[in-house]
Amino acid sequence: MNFASALFSLKRGHKIKRKHWAGWWELDGNEVMMHCYDGRVINIRDSEDITYTIENMACDDWTIADNYGAKGEI
Repeated sequence: MNFASALFSLKRGHKIKRKHWAGWWELDGNEVMMHCYDGRVINIRDSEDITYTIENMACDDWTIADNYGAKGEI
């Protein structure tokens, strides 16, 4: 899905991710938190490479990731 649809899902409480990511994004209040592949959790406002972050938003391979981060995840 495109990022507009992913953002719609995010606002409704879903986790979102790109197809090839090991991490995901989710809302914590009004803050987008990026759960990284290495276990770090970063507020999107604190992104180390904002251009890369924005480039990801332009992609059309976003998916719902509600099972990510759950115990027993495969």
